[in-house]
Amino acid sequence: MTSSSPAGLATPPPEDSPTSFDIVSHYNRLISSDPSITPPIAAIESLIAVLNAASLSTITETITLLQTSSSTLLASQSNPIPLSAGTELLQRYIITSFQQQPAQLSGHDFTQLRRQLITNSKLFVTRTKSARSKIAKHALPFIRDDSTIFAYGSSRVIDAILSHAAESTRYFNVIFISSSTWSQSTADNEATALDQSTKRLVAMGIPVATVPFPALSHTIASLPKAQSSNVLFLLGAEAVLENGAAVSNLGSHLVASVAKATSIPCYFAAESYKFTRQFPTTFGDQDLQRMDAKQEVLKFRSSSDDEKEMEWNVQGTKGGENVGLVDITPPELISGLITESGIVTCEGVAEELIKLWF
Repeated sequence: MTSSSPAGLATPPPEDSPTSFDIVSHYNRLISSDPSITPPIAAIESLIAVLNAASLSTITETITLLQTSSSTLLASQSNPIPLSAGTELLQRYIITSFQQQPAQLSGHDFTQLRRQLITNSKLFVTRTKSARSKIAKHALPFIRDDSTIFAYGSSRVIDAILSHAAESTRYFNVIFISSSTWSQSTADNEATALDQSTKRLVAMGIPVATVPFPALSHTIASLPKAQSSNVLFLLGAEAVLENGAAVSNLGSHLVASVAKATSIPCYFAAESYKFTRQFPTTFGDQDLQRMDAKQEVLKFRSSSDDEKEMEWNVQGTKGGENVGLVDITPPELISGLITESGIVTCEGVAEELIKLWF
């Protein structure tokens, strides 16, 4: 027997209903409380928390909840591309697991299956946390004694690579290229991160220099002759697209172009869970916007423009939140991708995605 509500009054959702769980707040808490967590993994953990909190009794309910929660989370972000790699991966895993089950499941069987899926998803997240150290090991052969490594901006995975090389008694020089000229709102955060990286490497006996972005070409030309033949660019990627293009800090495309022009190898480091089934057609704001990134670098101003309308363009922020600016580096400028599975060519990204998805 079912009870009805008085006409015109909505029945409030139960405490454990999907609508009572704020996935956006949960995601933001994860990002702010754990500096080492990446957006794709924070997105996966947030979806797991949604599944854990909701009362679900059918496969259809579960898939619908995952899809709506993913859409809500992605819509809240100014750059949802990295998060979409995580949400797509978890949704694919859940759907594949359901497809292997009988068409009809009893309530008890579904509860057991749901519990198992949540447990396995948590195990996946735990395993991904070792990806960074594996990438550092695969990158080690590229960092030879007396080499010079250019690193652009601040990146957790590049920090791991350089620290591991230093711990492996490799002697090399590091030149950090500051990207803070692009967005004043990111300057303080980047300066702090680069300062910490510099102190850590110097304490390990590694010489470090930091140069502003506009000085990159001049710095390359200023390298001592003994160092100019053993130079490498290492950049981190927030996401890797299906054709091998990398989404990273704004300016990465230009850095890779300079590397190409000076015949210096340029490698991007990224965990494989950052691979996403999105294919760029161009490499500007239009393509980023097609992938739902809310960014507009090229914006002509007229005297009638509202000052607030210019805030995004100048600060790279949304609602006071520091979101950072990104660009897309095309695959022809990338020497290779360093992942936890080894070195992957840009052409090989599509194959890796097939392995992940099928």
